[in-house]
Amino acid sequence: MTATTVEHAKADMSLWTGRVEPFETARARYWYQLAQPYAFDKAAQRIGQRIGLVGFACDQGVRRNQGRVGARMSPPLLRSTFAKLPVISEIQDRFADELPTLLGDAGDIHCHDNDDFADQLLEQAQQQYADVVTDVIKQDSLAIGLGGGHAMAYGSFLGLWQALNLSPNSAAHAPMPTIGIINFDAHLDIRASNVATSGTPFRQIAEHLQQHNHPFHYCCIGVSRLSNTAALFDRAEQLGVQVISDEDCHHKKWKKLAAQIESFIEQVDIIYLTIDMDCLPASVVPGVSAPAAYGIELSFVERAVKLIMASAKVKMADIAEINPTYDSDGRSCKVAALLLATIIERHLLQS
Repeated sequence: MTATTVEHAKADMSLWTGRVEPFETARARYWYQLAQPYAFDKAAQRIGQRIGLVGFACDQGVRRNQGRVGARMSPPLLRSTFAKLPVISEIQDRFADELPTLLGDAGDIHCHDNDDFADQLLEQAQQQYADVVTDVIKQDSLAIGLGGGHAMAYGSFLGLWQALNLSPNSAAHAPMPTIGIINFDAHLDIRASNVATSGTPFRQIAEHLQQHNHPFHYCCIGVSRLSNTAALFDRAEQLGVQVISDEDCHHKKWKKLAAQIESFIEQVDIIYLTIDMDCLPASVVPGVSAPAAYGIELSFVERAVKLIMASAKVKMADIAEINPTYDSDGRSCKVAALLLATIIERHLLQS
């Protein structure tokens, strides 16, 4: 392909395969057996699709941010890894006849950049991705983004914003829900830059909210003091970012950390949950765009995600920065699939 383009590719259902167990009972179900193409135009509501997966096959933002490119290859691998996981008994018991229509695949936004810097291509990809996310959320489904570079975060937020119809025109007619962002990440991702990158999305969100006279509520969990400059910590303080460091996650008691997270959740009406997989140690997740030497424990992330999902305030979630080029035996994708399953299971069980 010679031109730099952005396209929305329909769901590739051939990715949804797994074990066949003809001698087991019907309860030997796997997620691949439940997935269908996402039904747009209100059909999702009619057939009961409660989850919509949207891929962001783009790492132009990582390239601009001088990171290790390759994350654009991860959405299909995340799907195929998750597809092979079993559907837990609680969900089978809870939904019974609804099972075949719970999960929809809304396809991928592909960012074809010819392995080079491409002017405005990331911005186009973010907007197209945001539009698909908007369609999913407006159907009362939980939208879950599969990345791709963490530049997807601005698109995830924008899709949520559009779905909520938060604008000056709507302000006079209805109270505005307050959006809170919870990001598991070694990096604050609030860099100053003249272009969007994988290191700028939350600064872009802050500026967007400021332009619309809305507060910026951002909690970043797993922040590394050696992965962020003093300038970034200064900006975090100026923006009122709640920072929970990787050292906090290791040394503080769970009860105190949980109270911090719950306090943040209480301040907002809606949560956008995002997990940059580089919050985990490189020894656990080697296949990421920017590997962490220290990181936070997987058990902590899983426990915190369950706590956040229990609030029933999460309307948008995504998993970013898996880079298959640097993975080992699919380890990184397996960890991401575990967290994806946790988000989906908790959403369904509290809905």
